[in-house]
Amino acid sequence: MVSATSGRLGVNGREALFVLSVFSLSRLLVFGAMVLSPLVVPPVQRSGTWNLDDPILRPLLRWDAGWYLTIAKHGYSYDGHPGRQQNIAFFPLYPVTCRLCHVITGASVPLCGALLSNGAFLVALATLYVLVTGEVGSRTARLTLVLLAFFPGSLFFSTMYTESFYLLFSAQAFLAFQKERFILGGCWAGLASATRLPGILLLVPLLARALPRLKDRPVRGRLALAAMLASSGLAGFMIYQAIAFGDPLAYLRVQQAWGRSMGPLFGGVVDDLASNSHPSQFKLLDIDAGLTLLFIALTYVVFRQLPWSYGAYTLLNTIALATGGTHSMARYLSVLFPGFVALAVIAHKWKWIPWLIIPVFALALAVFSIRFAQWYSVG
Repeated sequence: MVSATSGRLGVNGREALFVLSVFSLSRLLVFGAMVLSPLVVPPVQRSGTWNLDDPILRPLLRWDAGWYLTIAKHGYSYDGHPGRQQNIAFFPLYPVTCRLCHVITGASVPLCGALLSNGAFLVALATLYVLVTGEVGSRTARLTLVLLAFFPGSLFFSTMYTESFYLLFSAQAFLAFQKERFILGGCWAGLASATRLPGILLLVPLLARALPRLKDRPVRGRLALAAMLASSGLAGFMIYQAIAFGDPLAYLRVQQAWGRSMGPLFGGVVDDLASNSHPSQFKLLDIDAGLTLLFIALTYVVFRQLPWSYGAYTLLNTIALATGGTHSMARYLSVLFPGFVALAVIAHKWKWIPWLIIPVFALALAVFSIRFAQWYSVG
């Protein structure tokens, strides 16, 4: 699979081996930490919380993975009360793909979810290597992959969450836009918008790449089609909700059941830093808030080192995600690959940075994996 994928992406054997090594070492850290987690922290006893019987897959499927499981197994449900947590809040492409995998192969839905997530992450890394090499060179691309794969939030690339799919689709969309294959990029963006709401922001790099070519009538036609394709995932989900539940915005309304609301960006960061300051606590909000500030700062470097579409996409995503507070930002930021490109660029100028930040990332990734496996919230 690796050789076939690398061949289609234009990655030679040595580069494919590097991508595979980064994937394997980072996932070994995640899985190893999960296996050892019962020896490190006591499990949280949660009455009434779903759990898997499979001891191998069990640590990988916690928290929101349960919602994706219910969608894959039973479809969507919504009782019209947005104050209750319901699976209509979660986008359809990933759980539907898990369901298709189950039907076609006969494998369990949880196994399909784990295989699809990890497989998508591997292909996403190969895609990013090609994309970043084309923008700033192979040296920066290699360091970008290492930083992203060992980032604390990269835990979710191996779980039954949508992060791997979203990273793959957004990277493929940017790669298509880079080559001015706008319709293909629109298709990838449409898949992203059927995976997570921020996928609609891929319209920004699409428009940015196409604007200089708008004088050409054929380009205008391709751009219009690409924009419709990019919006199709979100539009399709809204049409389904309107038909099934009579409310095309049900997915937005139920966000209040998780306590998500819009607010000032920096106010949310400050509030989160202040609310989790007890020294005996695992300072998850401190980490999330700190990483949010880091990515906001890195956006400046993205604007300086990459086409402005990368910076606009990163900035809009960071602001949109952080306006409701910084909880889970380690997970959300893990897919904003331009930030890791910027960090890699900085690391090449100050050689000591990789020696400091990669071990810190790896340690945090191990801690996140340990805690996630034992039902502690990490995003």
